[in-house]
Amino acid sequence: MADQVNPEKATEYLSRVNWKSLVEWATAETILNRPPDPVQFCRDILGSKIAERGGTEFRPEEVTDWLRNCYTDATAMVDEHGIIHGKEVEEAAQSLPEQLTEARKKMEGMQKLLDASSTIATLDPLAATENIISETCRILSCDRATIFTLDQATNELVLCVAEGAKNIRVPVGQGIAGTVAATGETINIVDAYSDPRFSDAADKATGYRTTTILCMPIKSLDGNIVGVLQAINKKDGSFSQTDEEVMEMLATQSGIAVQNANIFRGAEVARDKFRSLLDIIRAMQGELGVNSLIFTITQRTTRVVDADRCTLYLVDNVHRGLFAMQGEVNIRISMDQGIAGQVASTGRTLNITDAYENPNFNQAIDKKTGYRTKAILCMAIKSENTVVGVLQLINKTSDNGVFTLEDEDTMSIFLSIAGPILAASNLYTQIQGKGKSKDGKSGDAKEMPGTASGSSGAQNAAKNAMSALGEGDEDDEEDD
Repeated sequence: MADQVNPEKATEYLSRVNWKSLVEWATAETILNRPPDPVQFCRDILGSKIAERGGTEFRPEEVTDWLRNCYTDATAMVDEHGIIHGKEVEEAAQSLPEQLTEARKKMEGMQKLLDASSTIATLDPLAATENIISETCRILSCDRATIFTLDQATNELVLCVAEGAKNIRVPVGQGIAGTVAATGETINIVDAYSDPRFSDAADKATGYRTTTILCMPIKSLDGNIVGVLQAINKKDGSFSQTDEEVMEMLATQSGIAVQNANIFRGAEVARDKFRSLLDIIRAMQGELGVNSLIFTITQRTTRVVDADRCTLYLVDNVHRGLFAMQGEVNIRISMDQGIAGQVASTGRTLNITDAYENPNFNQAIDKKTGYRTKAILCMAIKSENTVVGVLQLINKTSDNGVFTLEDEDTMSIFLSIAGPILAASNLYTQIQGKGKSKDGKSGDAKEMPGTASGSSGAQNAAKNAMSALGEGDEDDEEDD
């Protein structure tokens, strides 16, 4: 400490501590390395020198050695083009006040996490994701947050909840979130627009400006990646190491909450499907007429397997045709045409993920109505190994839009019950030309029952439908 009676002159002090060389050394290091944050860089290089001293006193003559070594290093870092490449400098250790500040932030983050635990732990999937997003914004003090879930069937991330944007899919491996899902690494970005993985399409569409991003994987209890949690635009700067640690714990809670909610939701869906199936079975065993029974089956089966539409065809083995009831219109198609005809002829199930890729699918109805047929599940209805009908389900509304093996198993059990009942019905017997017609006469039928039934308008409607359908296999799309 300087003598308070006769204080040291400034020039003498600067000369004694070798200040000129110290400034020249710090300047040379900064110029050689061109750091984006020169203040942080100077702090780090000074921190490394303090650490090298090991608690000993400052020696001014060492500064001259630092400067000499800097120029020596610069010579060694020159490439064949005369360009000097900087060196990596380790981040300096935090001071005690900085460590205390960091510890305080961590404690505050932990307290927020504890407060959020009860909010996140809900069995409603939508509520769980909404709560996770709101708590992420609150805990990390960021402007926005997003949860993506991993669709393993398509290898895509699906946007669960985001303000003003839903049903967005991101291929795994593309973009910030896609990269996190593919690698499992945490990505912390200070300037989104300087990162080549960032897409500014959403910003351009909404006028929003994304700056900072913190993105990390959401994992299940067994360690598999099931989604991605992303926080955007830290309100007071960039996301810190503490934010990463807090978000990791938040992602862990999110993984458990989402998994539990999905399991609960799956159980509820399975229960509802089981009840719908029981209702159909009760109807088949009740006193319903065959027309009412067919209506009940086509209306309620869609709920069992989450299909958009359903048609039941009865087989005419005499004329090799299929008979379907569409309101007041009875429609007949050939067993030699279409997907339903193929199933009726072979007795084999067809589970089609994209109808337009199947050569037997007639696209005429879709083009006429604007409907888009995608997935089709078409199964034979049998009685004693004889095909008596065909059930056709169109467009799965869940499970990635694809009918599953579980759907096939469920419908197989149901159709094994429905087959004998439909085979014993008077309508099926009439279709085969074995039963009594409406006038009480028996004998071979030359026309399908019902093609001449109802009003003349119904007959004309049937003829028009037949000519428009071509094959009629996908006529169940029309509910006119």
